[in-house]
Formats: sequence, structure tokens, C-alpha cells
Amino acid sequence: MTQSICSLSSSQRGTSPVVRLAVLVAFLLGIGSPLAIHAQAARGTEPHTEAAVIADAEAWSKAEEGGDVAYVDHLLLPEYRSVNSDGSAHGKDALLGGVRKFAASPDRAARLAEMAKSRADHPYTTTAIITGDMAILTYSPATPGPSKAVSSCDIFVYQEGYWRAIYSQHTDAGK
Repeated sequence: MTQSICSLSSSQRGTSPVVRLAVLVAFLLGIGSPLAIHAQAARGTEPHTEAAVIADAEAWSKAEEGGDVAYVDHLLLPEYRSVNSDGSAHGKDALLGGVRKFAASPDRAARLAEMAKSRADHPYTTTAIITGDMAILTYSPATPGPSKAVSSCDIFVYQEGYWRAIYSQHTDAGK
């Protein structure tokens, strides 16, 4: 999702000059994705709702696929941990390194096509439950029966007006 600062949509051009200047400065300094920074600046805080945390999880996937390290960095708390289906655990720095590596990968287009096919072959259902300032998102196969899909769970906490990820767990969902 690369977009020139000069090709902003009419809705983006209608934003305040201060927001546009902040986006331009961030882009020029290489702080992060201008679109992600613009989205954060424009919305201020986000709702404390299931829909908002699910939207963040979906944006997280797109940011990883698009190589938007700044978005992923903002979304993950410093204490973030992920446990893969093989039992290996990784922290935030490892995940960010993976996003950078994937974005620079020469076979990225082929891998994105493979990921899209896998999602189409193994649709999943997302469920969010909020308790206090914590949201538990579960992703499970949408169709019953044998599957090679992975069931996952993400835990988000609501801090300073934003949903932020702190933990992910991935489990084989069938053989």
C-alpha cells in the first residue's frame, strides 16, 4: 500500500494543514508509513468496541503483508509475545524483523498469492470478547471438518485510547 504524498485522495486533501504537514514530515524522516500515521492522527482515539479491535487485527495482517513496520510497531506493545504452533516464542522485535524481511523478499509476490489462496481455501471466523480493557480475539476455521488451518488467539489491551496487541497464540487446527 504505497502512495505518494502528492496523490492523496480528495478526502485526505481535505484534512487540516497540520495533519498533512505531520504526514509529510514523518514520510520525509522515514518515521513510518504516511498512510498509517495519517490514519492515527486523523482519528485521535478509537472506540472501545469489538468492531474496532477486529478492525485493528485486520489492519495488522494487511500491514504485515504490505511491509508497514511503523503500523505494526505502534500496534504491538513492547511486552508483546507470540507463541507459534510449533511452540516457539517470539517477541516484538522478532516480529518486526519478520515484517521487514518479508517486505524485502524477492519472492514476496508469490508468497502473497500463496497466502491469499490459503485464506480462500481455509476461511476463518473471528470472534472478539471484551472484558474491561482487554479483548480476546479468536480465529477458528469457518467450516467444520479436517483442516490444515491454524487456530489463533490474539489478546489486545485498550491503553491511552487505542487497542494494542500484547499476546498471540497459534495452534494447529487439524491434521
